[in-house]
Amino acid sequence: MFGMAGMFTVTIFLSTLIQPFYDRDELRAFGAAGSTKVGFILVEGVFILIFTAGIIWLAKKNMQKFIQIGILFVLWIALSYSLVPMAHLAIPTAELTATTTETQSGGQIMQELGDVNSMIFFDGDNLISVDHAIGIEGKFAGGTINWTSNISEVRNESVSITPNGKMIYHIMSSANDFIICDMTQWIRVDSSNGEVIERFDDNCSLGFVDNQESEWQIFGPTLLKIDEFKPVESIDSPRDRSWEWLMPNEFDSTNILSAEHIGDNHILIISTRWAGVLEIPAEPHSDGFNPPYIQPIWNITLPQGNMFTASTFGSDTYEIYNDSAEEFSLYLGTQNGSVEAFRIYSNGTVIENQAVQFDGAFKGPIRALLLEDCCNGGLNDLWVLDDQNLRVFMGSSKIEATRDTTVPGDGLVSMAIQYQNHESYTQLKEGVILLDTNSSSFDEPLKMAVWDLPDAPPFNFGGVGISWADIIALSLSIILMAAIILRPEWYIVNTTGILVGAGVSVMLGVSFVPWIVIIFMIAMAIYDHWAVNGSKHMLTLADTMIDLKLPILLVAPKDKGYSFLDEDDGKMVERDRVHSTNEQQVGVKPNEERKTADAMFMGLGDVIFPGILVISAMTWLPDEIGFAGLHGPTAVAFGTLIGGLAGYIALMTQVARGKPQAGLPLLNGGSILGYLITTIIVLGFDALAFNITLF
Repeated sequence: MFGMAGMFTVTIFLSTLIQPFYDRDELRAFGAAGSTKVGFILVEGVFILIFTAGIIWLAKKNMQKFIQIGILFVLWIALSYSLVPMAHLAIPTAELTATTTETQSGGQIMQELGDVNSMIFFDGDNLISVDHAIGIEGKFAGGTINWTSNISEVRNESVSITPNGKMIYHIMSSANDFIICDMTQWIRVDSSNGEVIERFDDNCSLGFVDNQESEWQIFGPTLLKIDEFKPVESIDSPRDRSWEWLMPNEFDSTNILSAEHIGDNHILIISTRWAGVLEIPAEPHSDGFNPPYIQPIWNITLPQGNMFTASTFGSDTYEIYNDSAEEFSLYLGTQNGSVEAFRIYSNGTVIENQAVQFDGAFKGPIRALLLEDCCNGGLNDLWVLDDQNLRVFMGSSKIEATRDTTVPGDGLVSMAIQYQNHESYTQLKEGVILLDTNSSSFDEPLKMAVWDLPDAPPFNFGGVGISWADIIALSLSIILMAAIILRPEWYIVNTTGILVGAGVSVMLGVSFVPWIVIIFMIAMAIYDHWAVNGSKHMLTLADTMIDLKLPILLVAPKDKGYSFLDEDDGKMVERDRVHSTNEQQVGVKPNEERKTADAMFMGLGDVIFPGILVISAMTWLPDEIGFAGLHGPTAVAFGTLIGGLAGYIALMTQVARGKPQAGLPLLNGGSILGYLITTIIVLGFDALAFNITLF
C-alpha cells in the first residue's frame, strides 16, 4: 500500500516538475480561450467513453494485437511529453546571458520612435537619428548619426523650461513623421531625413496629424484642429471654436506619458492617471462657442494615490510583428507595481486581456515597459523594469526568462533595443538593450545590457532545432516502449506508467481551469463507479490491459517473487466473482484465510485525474502570496495532493478486503475537497469564482 501511495505521489510530483515547460497557450488543448469552456472538457469525456467502448469491442473480437499497437503508439507520445522536458532539466539548454555595463549618452532615448537598427535621441535642442547604437566607444552608444534636426531656434524657453530646469515636451510618431510639442511650438519633422516639414507658433502639449493630413494639437484641457493663421494663444481676434473639444476632466496635459495612433482615425493617449482612446473628429461640432467634451471610445482612470508610470504598445509576445495588423496589445504599468494588459482593435475597441495575469508579480513602481524582440527571433518579448530588476517575459504564456540584470535608481526609464550581427546565425542577432535612467539629464551615461545568444542546436529537422536533450529523451521513450513489448515486467510497467501519467496530467492540467477540471472529475467518478460496480465493463477493460501487459495501470507486488508476466487473463473479473461468492457464503469467518492476488493494481486514470487538478491549480490560480505567507498556487496544489492521498487511504481500506473498487469516487473526491479547503484558507473565497462558460 505504501508502494502504491509512493507511485501516486511521484507521478504527480513529476507532473509539477514539467508543468512550466507546457504552460504556454500554443500547447494547451484548445488554446487559452478554450481553458474556460465546459464544452471542450465534455468533448474530452466523450472521447474517453468512445475509446473505452472501442477497446472492449476489439477485445471481444479477439483483436488484441490491434489494441496493443494503437495504445502503445498513444503511450509513446504521452511518454515523450514527460521525457523531453525532464531531459532538458537534466541537461539544461544554453540560454541568453547578459553582460551589463555603461555607455556614453548624448540625449534622451525616445522610446518606440526608432527600430532595432536605429534610435531617436533628443538633447533638448535637437532631434537626432542614430544608426547601430550597439555600445561601442563614442557618443550615442557608439552609433552613427543619420540626421539632426534643430527645433530650438524659436522656442520660448521661459515657457517650455520649468524653474527647476526640466524641459516640458512630447514627441510622437504621426503620419510616418515626428511631431514635437514643447509648450511653445508645434513642429513636424520628416522621419527619413530630419527636415522640418511644418511649424506653428502654437502653445501645445501634444500634436499629431490625422488621416486627412490635418494638424491637431492638445493644449491644456482642449483638443483642437490647428488654425495656421490663428495661434491658440492669440486673443486679439476670435477663432473658429467649432473644431475645439474639451478633454475628459481626469486628463492631465502637462504629464502625457505616451500617445499612439490606433487604426486610421483613433488615438490612444496616456497621462498621469487617465488613459483613453479617442476618435479623431471628422466634422465640426455645432455647439458654437461652448466646446463639448469629447467622448472616449474607451478610458480608464486610476484612483487617487496611484499613477501610470510606464506603457508599451505593439504586437504581443505570440504575434509576428505587423504594424498594419487589426489588433495590438497595450501594457500599462503603475506606481503601485501592477501591470495591466489590454487588446486594442483598429476600430478603437479596447478589452482587458484576461489571458495575462501579473497579480502580485512585481515590486514597487513599474519604471519601464517595452514590447520588443531581444534577438530577432520573430516574436516580441515583454520587458518589465520593476523597482531595480529588469525582467523578461517570453512566449504566449509570458514565461519569465530571468537575466539577473539590475538598474539602480528609482526614476522612470526609457528603453531601446539594437541588433548586432552574429556569425553563427543567419537570422538571429545578438541584442543590445540601452536604458536611459534619467529623463532630466541628456548627458548621463546609459545603462547597457548585451544579450549573448547561445550556440545553435546541433541538429535541425524541418526548421526546428533539436538539442541533445531531445535526442536522449526520444531514445529513452523508444527503449521503454521496446521493453514493454519484449519483457513487460512490473517494474517496467510502473516506470512507463508513472512517466505517462505525469505527461497526461500536464497536458490536460494546463489546458483547463480548476472548475472545469472539477466538473470533469465528478462526471468521471460517477462513470467509474457505475463501470466497476454496475456494468462491470471496467473490470473487463482492466483484464484486457493486464493480459496485454500495457502500462496504463500501476502494479504493487505483495510477494517478493512476484512476476507480472505470470498474470492470467480475467484476473479482475475473477477476483470480483470470488469476493461476491465469499460474501454470500454462510458461516465464513472474517479472519478465515483466503487465497489473495500477488499484487495490487491501480488504473493510471486513478492517478491522472488528481494530478490534472494539481497542475490546473498551479497554472490558473492567482499568482499571489496568501495566508501565512504561503504562495497561493503552490499551497493549493500541495493541498490537492494531500486530499488525493486521503482519498487513497479510504480506497485502500476497501481494496485490502480483496474486492475490485472504483478508485475515482474516493480519489477525485479527496482531491476536490483538498483543493476547495486549501483555496479558501490560503487565497480566500474570491479565488473560487467560476468564470466559465459552455462554449
